[in-house]
Amino acid sequence: MDLPPSNDRPDLSVAIITLNEEKRLPLCLQSLPRGAEIVILDSGSTDRTLEIATRFGARVETRPFTDYAEQKNAAIALASRNWILSIDADEALDETLRNSILEVSRPDAGTRENGFRVRRHLIFMGRTMRFGKTSDRPLRLFRKGRGRFTSPIHEKLVLESGSAGLLAGRMAHDSYTSITDYFHRFNRYTSRVADNHIDRRGRTRPGPLHVLRPWGEFLKRYLLLLGFLDGYPGYCYALFSSSYAFVKYVKIRERCTEQPARPARPQRRDM
Repeated sequence: MDLPPSNDRPDLSVAIITLNEEKRLPLCLQSLPRGAEIVILDSGSTDRTLEIATRFGARVETRPFTDYAEQKNAAIALASRNWILSIDADEALDETLRNSILEVSRPDAGTRENGFRVRRHLIFMGRTMRFGKTSDRPLRLFRKGRGRFTSPIHEKLVLESGSAGLLAGRMAHDSYTSITDYFHRFNRYTSRVADNHIDRRGRTRPGPLHVLRPWGEFLKRYLLLLGFLDGYPGYCYALFSSSYAFVKYVKIRERCTEQPARPARPQRRDM
């Protein structure tokens, strides 16, 4: 049974979805504000994820994975407190951000906003990235009942009403365990995007200018957005990211040219 919020216990629930996150989950859970309710919605982990979650006092539920937006909406629906922090297992709060969240979610805080964005920085090839479109300010903290996730692939949290502020501090996003892991995700996501395109738009091919997309994306990330200041990891990330859009369009074209499966012809019976 969850204890009620008090001056020593924030009016805060943390919602996390997991699948085989034993390597990254401990750092995420260690970074969370003390006294928060932790709700973990797992989709079938076979490693030590559930054991780790239980050790940190999390409430663990299971649900078959459908898509990211539905899974995260199911997770936040399990939260019982008035403020909800949505965080991924590969993310962690720094001390300043943790304190900012605690301040906002105190029962007597009198916060006017219905949500808050956070500054998030990617960690890539062991480096905390600063440039080349590697940082953002996603909405992550919101009042219960005022936010929901949309989009099945690159899910996005949106406020249904009210305004959003910006919290002090930073969130680290250590998404890829290796370059191999990056390209496993690269292949999986580009395939999902291509399938989603066909589902929504039918067999509509990308225009001919898609062949220029990777070159423009690389120049934008590496030069205009100063990705070169992140050194070799900045070069690699700009190059890999520029290929993402191109491969996505190639897979869409491939699906547009695939012939639909023909129904099997009935076998002729000899009379």
